[in-house]
Amino acid sequence: MISIQAQLDFLFEARHEPRSAVPLHRHGCHELVYYARGAGTTRIGDTGYRYAPGTYALIAPGIPHDERREDATEVVCVGFTLPDGTQAPLRTGLYAPAVASAIADTLSQLLEEMRGKKAFYESQLNLLTGQLLIAHLRHVGAPESELPDRRLAYARNYLHEHYNQKVSIEALADMAGYSYHHFRHLFRRQYERSPIQYLFEIRLEQARQLLKHTELSVSEIALRCGFSTDAQFCTMFKREMGERPLAYRRAPYGNTLFKPV
Repeated sequence: MISIQAQLDFLFEARHEPRSAVPLHRHGCHELVYYARGAGTTRIGDTGYRYAPGTYALIAPGIPHDERREDATEVVCVGFTLPDGTQAPLRTGLYAPAVASAIADTLSQLLEEMRGKKAFYESQLNLLTGQLLIAHLRHVGAPESELPDRRLAYARNYLHEHYNQKVSIEALADMAGYSYHHFRHLFRRQYERSPIQYLFEIRLEQARQLLKHTELSVSEIALRCGFSTDAQFCTMFKREMGERPLAYRRAPYGNTLFKPV
């Protein structure tokens, strides 16, 4: 059994005027944005959503996101990290209100604890942040069996941190304490893809973000994302996305906008 632990990085409330906006930006930690009031849109990565009171967004580290408010909007923003290799199945997206309002209740406790700053309040904030994640996982119906063990979580984190370097799956299996074949079996069972497939998905996702949000050349993107050659990058990108990198860069977001989770 794996416990859900979290370290709070930031917590604040904010009120925004109608027809205001925040441009694309990203964080080095996870972020939960709870919409207490208001209506508008938020783009997370390449997907757009329409928020309403009681909805909340979960955003993974490094994912660009923005916000455009149609009405006056009040939010609570929580930034957090999962220490010691702990990984929970936190999927980026916008979520509907929790039936029992457990998310809102836990956020109220967090804000009260932050304002009061009683003895050991920092430890209590971390505990409440863990409770917030448990409330979310219960809301979305994530079974406890989805939580990977720490060694698989370590391997997964390693791929995210070193995707732009040459990665040996055999060496990664050894670092995680498994034989190569057993590691591949466990990794595929947990993440529904092989380690090398997972690695290339990370690289392709990073490449997609750079194509859409920077003016870097295809060669520079291929190098930054860990592909051995431009040709390998272009071939894999077209196979997975159905079009070449420059065509993808020129294409609009299309019908990916405003899809609810």
